[in-house]
Amino acid sequence: MPNKVRVNITNVTVNAPTYDNVSFKPSMINFFYGKNGTGKSTLAKAFKDGHAKTDWKGSPFKDENILIYNEEFIEKNIKSYGNIPGVFTISEVNAIKKKEIDDKTIEKNGVDKQVEVSEAALQKIVDDHKAAQDDFIQQILDKTEKIRKRCPETQKGFIKDKDKFLKRLKETTPVSADEDECFSLYDTVYGKGEPPTYDKDFAIVLMPSMPISDLMRVSIVSKSKTDFAGFIRTLGNMDWVTAGHKAYHDTPDGKCPYCQQKLPADFEEQLSRCYDEQYKKDIADLKKFVDQYSTFYNQMKADIEFNIKHPFPTALKDEFKKATLPLIPRIDRNLDLLRRKLDNPSEEIELDDIMPDLKELNENTVNAMNKELADYRAVLDDIPGQKTKCMDMVWGMMASECSTDLDDWSKKVDADNAAWKAKNDEITDLKSKSRDLEKEIALLNTQTVNTTKAMQDINKSIRSAGFRGFELQEKAGAKYVYELVRKNGDKSEVVNQDQKLSEGERHFIAFLYFYHLVMGSQSDDGKAHDKIVIIDDPVSSMDSGSLFIVASLVREMISICYNNYEMDSETADKHIKQFFCMTHNPYFFREITYNRLPDYEVVSFFEIKKNGDNETSIEECDEDDTLTGGGKINRSPVRNTYDSYWHEYMTTESSETLMMVIRQILDYYFVQMVGYKGGNLRRDLLDKNEKEFVKDGDKTDYTIASAMISMINTDATGFNDGLYYDSSAADCDHLRAVFERIFRVLRQEQHYNMMTRRAR
Repeated sequence: MPNKVRVNITNVTVNAPTYDNVSFKPSMINFFYGKNGTGKSTLAKAFKDGHAKTDWKGSPFKDENILIYNEEFIEKNIKSYGNIPGVFTISEVNAIKKKEIDDKTIEKNGVDKQVEVSEAALQKIVDDHKAAQDDFIQQILDKTEKIRKRCPETQKGFIKDKDKFLKRLKETTPVSADEDECFSLYDTVYGKGEPPTYDKDFAIVLMPSMPISDLMRVSIVSKSKTDFAGFIRTLGNMDWVTAGHKAYHDTPDGKCPYCQQKLPADFEEQLSRCYDEQYKKDIADLKKFVDQYSTFYNQMKADIEFNIKHPFPTALKDEFKKATLPLIPRIDRNLDLLRRKLDNPSEEIELDDIMPDLKELNENTVNAMNKELADYRAVLDDIPGQKTKCMDMVWGMMASECSTDLDDWSKKVDADNAAWKAKNDEITDLKSKSRDLEKEIALLNTQTVNTTKAMQDINKSIRSAGFRGFELQEKAGAKYVYELVRKNGDKSEVVNQDQKLSEGERHFIAFLYFYHLVMGSQSDDGKAHDKIVIIDDPVSSMDSGSLFIVASLVREMISICYNNYEMDSETADKHIKQFFCMTHNPYFFREITYNRLPDYEVVSFFEIKKNGDNETSIEECDEDDTLTGGGKINRSPVRNTYDSYWHEYMTTESSETLMMVIRQILDYYFVQMVGYKGGNLRRDLLDKNEKEFVKDGDKTDYTIASAMISMINTDATGFNDGLYYDSSAADCDHLRAVFERIFRVLRQEQHYNMMTRRAR
C-alpha cells in the first residue's frame, strides 16, 4: 500500500479552546467526524484565526483562496439587507459593502433628520424674531404716536411701511429738540396756505438814555424884585397867575378875568416884569423835557399795545404781555405828572422811573422775540431747507424717544443673527455631510461584486433539488441584492415578516452560494483560482432532500480535488487543491465518504473526540491491511447496523457468531437491496454455479454456501436451529472464503471489497 500523498498543508497543530497542541497530518482529501461539542467548528476556524500552525508544501495560499464554509461564512455572506426580512446579499464582499451601505444609509438618515430638526429650529429663530420685531415695531409706534400724528407730513413714505419706518428710525441720530419749537417750525413750513410775513421787529426800542430833569423835583418860581412880583410871591399865587394869564390874556375889554375890573394899561408889562430870566429859562427847559418825555411815553405805550394785539409767531408773546401790561398805568401816571408839573412849575414832582424795567424787558424778552422773528423770516426765506430741518428734528426726536428701545433691539437683532448664522452654518455642515455620505454610498455600490450568475446557478440548484416553492430574484433598485420569492399558485410573492427564510433554507442557500464560489469566480472575468476548501457541518437544520443535494455537491468538489491526484489530462478544472470536511451527521458522512475509503493514498479519515477533562483530540482512523498482508487502510469512524455487521464479520473468531452475521448481511444486501428471493438466490448461486463450490468431488463448500442461503429463511431471531448446518465445528477463515465466493459468483465482489475495507 503506497504512502499518503501530502499536498499544500502537510501538518496542522492546533492551540485553541479545548485543543492543547493537538497535531494531525492531512492528505489531499480529509474527512472529520465528531459529535456536537467536540471542537469541529473550532478546528475549521483555526485555519484562519491564527489558532492553527500550518506547515506547507510549497508556497502558502492567500487567505482569500482558503474558503471556509461555516456559521461565520453564512453570517457574512447571507446577510439581511437593511433588516428587511427575506432580502439579503450573497458573497462576503457584498455583505460587507452592503453592511457599510446600511451603516452609511442609517448615518445619512440620521444626518438628514438632524437637518430637519435644525431647519425647524432655524425657522423658529426666524419666526420668533419676526414676532419680536412686530412687538417692537408696535412699541415704537406707540412711543412715537404723538409726534407722528402731530407732524404727519414728515412721515410720508413711511406711514404704511412699518419695516421701512423702523429702518429709517434706526439710521437716525437722536436729537434732543424742543417739542414746541419743532411743532412751531412744522406749522410754519408745512402749514396750510401762505404763512404770514413780518417786515419789522417789535416796536419797543429804548431811546438814548434820558435822565429825568432835576426841574421836576424843584419848585420853579420867579425871583423878580418888582412890587407886583413881590405881591404875587407873598400870596404864593405865581403859578395861579401864570396859569390864568395863559388862559385869559386874550380876553377882550382889558378886564381882569376874575374881578372884571379894568386892568391897568401896563398890566402886561408889569406881569412880564414878574418873571425873571432864570424863571423863564427853567420854564422853557421844563416844557422841553415834558414834551420829549410825553412823546417817548406815548410812543412806548402805543408800541406795547400794538405788540400785545399783534399775532406775532413767538412763544414769548404771553411773557411779553405779562411783563408789559403793568407798565401802561405807570406810563399814564407819569404823563399826568408831567402835565401837572408843567401846569404848576413851583410844585415838586417825583416821576416813576420805568427805564430800568423797560431796559430789562427790551434786553431779555423783546430781543429774544425779535430773534425769533428774524429766525422766522429766515425760515420763510428757505422753506425747502427748513422742511428738511423740521423733518430731521421730528425723526431725531422720535429716535431720542426710542433710543433705549432701539439699542435693546439692536442687541436682540445681533443675538438673533448670531443664532441664525450658527444654526445655518450647522445646517450647511450637516447637508455637506449628507452629500458626502451619499457619495460614499454611491461609491460603495460600485464596489459590490457581480453575483448575478451565482444567483442564477443557485436557482438552478434549488430547482434540481426538487424545491419548487421558492427562488431568488434581484431586488428592484438594489444591485446584487436579492429577495426570496415564494410561489403561491400562479403568483410569485416576496417573503414578508411572516414568511421569512427558515434556518434550513438559509443554510441551504448559503451552501449553494459557497459551492458556486468554490466552483467558479465572483469576478466578471470568470477566472477561477486554486483553492483549499474547508467545510464545517454543512447540513445543519436541513431536511433529507437538501442533505442529499449538499452531499452530492460535496462529492463533486471532492472529485475535482481527487482529479489532481489522478492527473487526468482531460479534466479541465482542477482548482480544488486540498479538501477538508467536518460533520456530526453520520448519514451525511457516509454519503460523502462511502466511495473514498479505498483511496488511502489521498484520503484521510479522522475522528474528533473530547474526553472527560474537556480536552479535544484528533485521531486518524486507519488500521493494518490484513487482506493484502501489509500497509495501512482507511477506517470509517461512522458505522450503521449494516456496517457493524461487516465489522463483526471481519473481526469475530466465533464461527457461530460469524454465521449469524453472514445471514444478516445476505438478507440485507441480496434480499432487501438487490431484490432476490430465497429460491431465486439458491437457483442463481448453487444450481447454475455448482461447480464453483465443488472441487474434485468435495462438496464441503457447497454445503456451507447452501447453509448460508438457507439461513435467510430462518425466523427473525437469526439463530441456527441446527437443521441445516452445524457451524460450531467450522473454521472462520473457511467460512469467510466461501462467503466471499458467493459475492464473486453473483458478480458483487466490488461491494464485498468495499465493505470489507470499510469494516476494518
